[in-house]
Amino acid sequence: MADRLYTRTLYPPDSHQMHPLLAAALTKAPFSSPMDDAAIQTHCFLPEPPVIHSARWLHRQLTGAMIEERLMGFIDVAVGYDHATQHLVGDRPIGLLRFLALPQDFTLSGEIARLLLKGAEEFWWGHGVRRVRAFSYSTGYPPFQLAAGLMPSTWEDHHRWLNQAGYRPTERYYCLTYPLKRMGREDVPAGRFTLFPESDESGVNFQVYENDEVRMAATRMVERQVLQPRDANPVAGVIELIVASAWRRRGVGRWLLRRMINDALLRGNRTLALFLNHTNQAGLGLCRQIGFEEMNYRGYTLEKQL
Repeated sequence: MADRLYTRTLYPPDSHQMHPLLAAALTKAPFSSPMDDAAIQTHCFLPEPPVIHSARWLHRQLTGAMIEERLMGFIDVAVGYDHATQHLVGDRPIGLLRFLALPQDFTLSGEIARLLLKGAEEFWWGHGVRRVRAFSYSTGYPPFQLAAGLMPSTWEDHHRWLNQAGYRPTERYYCLTYPLKRMGREDVPAGRFTLFPESDESGVNFQVYENDEVRMAATRMVERQVLQPRDANPVAGVIELIVASAWRRRGVGRWLLRRMINDALLRGNRTLALFLNHTNQAGLGLCRQIGFEEMNYRGYTLEKQL
């Protein structure tokens, strides 16, 4: 069957064939939400698809592996900058591997992965890319792991084929959860601090200012119905809690995190979840002190030099 494989660009009418591949992948990634046809059109086919984290798109390509026009797998790639390379805007952009969907059949997944990755590298090379980041935290589909675009450690086929293609893990993330059962105490740090929450259709933005002028901390909370763990629904996700260096170790992060716990509970959520880089020891320590529990999960970003 592999000798009948070929690739072609995917277009919006192909979304109905992408749906079962995405559904199978999202079911195996914690805190992921279903993607219907409208979501696929939005997140896969727009020239500048929406993301929750900071990213900049220059070029995009969506390619499918086909057998007699039946979609067997697909790869979503781009040229641009993710959250870790925003400071390089104006310099040579990087390649971004947003998503790789493979079939359940192990006998086909390797050949499909090799074919799709080969085409992606030709695309990147043609745009002058020499470095690729795969499954970057900031470029994932918003329904995928609360917008954390990481590759779960349980995706064994993906790890195997990407490793064979020369991709190596460079970042590791943990997933922590907090069961929302009762309101907690919010200890406001000393100083003239003001917290401004602003709600929209997908969640709440929090910003903390000193003397109503200097922004010292910010975060975003999104709300989702997820495929698993089902008993966690509805879920609120913490997106990138940032505290300016001058105000760290002054209780600002603790105050903001406790405020999100209370707000998430008041908004009817049962679980608060977040993904943290393993190098963020201060953030991990704070979450554990407050009562977050670590899931049996590891998520990875990988890189390759072309």
